[in-house]
Amino acid sequence: MRSALNKVQYIVISLGILYSIVISPRILADTPTSLIPNKPAKTAIEKQENKITTDIGLQEQPNTKETTTLRERMGIEVSSLRDIDVESIGTIDLSTGGFKKDMWGGTSRETIENLFKFLPTQLHSRNLQSLYKRLLLTTAEIPSAEEDSEETGLLFKRAQALFRSGYLVEFEKLTEIIPHEYHGEQLAKLRTDAAFLQNEMDKACDITSRWFEKSSSQYWQKSLIFCDALDSNWDKVDFGLNLLLELDGGDEIFFNLIQKLSERVDGTFELTVDKLKPLYVAMLRASKHELPKLDSEIPSAWLLPNYIQDPGVEHSIRLSLAERAAKLGVIDIQTLSEVYRSAELNENEIENAISIALNEETPRARMLLYRATLRHESNFGKAQAIQRAQSIGQENKLFPEMAELYTPIFDQIQPGSELGWFAPDATLLHTANFDLEQARSWSSLAIREANMDQNVLATTYSYWPLIRIMWGDEVFKWNDDRMRNWWQIIKKTNLNKARESATLLYHLMHVLGDPISPSLQAALIGPNAGNRAKKTIFDNQFSIETAANAGNLAETITLILISLDKTDFTALPTSELILIVDSVNKLGLHEEARKLAFEIMVSQLF
Repeated sequence: MRSALNKVQYIVISLGILYSIVISPRILADTPTSLIPNKPAKTAIEKQENKITTDIGLQEQPNTKETTTLRERMGIEVSSLRDIDVESIGTIDLSTGGFKKDMWGGTSRETIENLFKFLPTQLHSRNLQSLYKRLLLTTAEIPSAEEDSEETGLLFKRAQALFRSGYLVEFEKLTEIIPHEYHGEQLAKLRTDAAFLQNEMDKACDITSRWFEKSSSQYWQKSLIFCDALDSNWDKVDFGLNLLLELDGGDEIFFNLIQKLSERVDGTFELTVDKLKPLYVAMLRASKHELPKLDSEIPSAWLLPNYIQDPGVEHSIRLSLAERAAKLGVIDIQTLSEVYRSAELNENEIENAISIALNEETPRARMLLYRATLRHESNFGKAQAIQRAQSIGQENKLFPEMAELYTPIFDQIQPGSELGWFAPDATLLHTANFDLEQARSWSSLAIREANMDQNVLATTYSYWPLIRIMWGDEVFKWNDDRMRNWWQIIKKTNLNKARESATLLYHLMHVLGDPISPSLQAALIGPNAGNRAKKTIFDNQFSIETAANAGNLAETITLILISLDKTDFTALPTSELILIVDSVNKLGLHEEARKLAFEIMVSQLF
């Protein structure tokens, strides 16, 4: 077995030497004049944040300044970089938005490794997304593995999880601070894939050229052939293809894409979304071909930005994908706004935006309403459009995204008596964006206006528990009468749903420490509330309760996130929603618990 392996290695090395001095028979005819695509432009993902663009992985060794910074961040003294507990590296700490350094305290290495096998890829809550990113990016002490790993163990898995979830900005930031000597081959492949997706061809090809010398993996051989094709080095391309064939590298899709890149083959072949790889995406882009049609398929999170940017995608589909990407946290709201703004519209569509929005529950209708709102000059007109957008967002389970999207517009609108009718909605919108100062200003106007306008009074009462559950005493002091008024309003719509909402609200307020009395509980949800609130048994309930009671922060958060992969709050029973908030609150994350409770109640009521 060993001699056979040595023989294969000998053949590969020999062919590698011949690569630079021998011109093999070409399997592609007539060399095209040029296949070099335009220099990569800034992608939408790059625009999300002012990220550092220096590729630390391209340096042979980190410089002294970087090493010192890393040591300071880790809070340990080392004699060399190899003494660093590399798995503990992160981009944030407790002072910069992360969790505490000992967040894995009380959790065994075996448990952590098992949890990391099931990390989520799609979270439908921006507060859960925030917890997830903090979990993966926090500088934290992690129990050591029994054996060292060239793939940096859990650090690689953290980077991989960020990549698969489509959080490429965070992926880049984490991988940039990993010392070069800890960049194993699997991490290098991930970095190359990310570069392919973001059209950073120089970076992808630089990493490829270095790893081609170290590894016989066909991944690097294919990447190098593609890089040679971008430089129109067709002799090298032909030799590389022959080498792949000699080593039984029969990747039909890759060979067809290289032929498309050469513009010498007119034939077509079928490529479906499920077969797409980052390399294929880059090859299609370079040959100016569209990505595969989606039909009813939904791309993976890491693919969404490429489909949103692909010129061959119909605008209606692009709008839908952009809204989905924003909901998953893959793109920021500014990027969604740019997609909305890029649509070509006629004047008639803009003029009829409100009526279209009233009759359609589509991304196009939401885009039209946004474009129409931007054109309003008066605060009154803007407020009317925003109020309608808020209603549409509630109906389509996009309220948090719509609230954030319209923030630059309603931030310009100051509270005034002429906008008293808008005050309750403005209070809720600013609460959804966690803006306490604005929420206070508009809530004061809402209370004053409610004394004179019954509609404003009813709306204020209907929103009161949401404002209270987010801010506690910061905006509204506790008031049993307002809770009873809220109950009178919501039970007029659907009594069974109202009781479910009241049960959830009562228990959320209870775990958050609000002074809701037993008599008020009976008035809201009746004497049999205990039966309805009985906890169901789901896969991770016992583990979550145990970890939370022990104060194991990271373990509890990870279990919650795993349980909610690809799951909306609306799909969960009341008891499980209560468990989520209660567990987060027990960890001392009181603000995060209130944000989750607010988001849960919004999903329940709207």
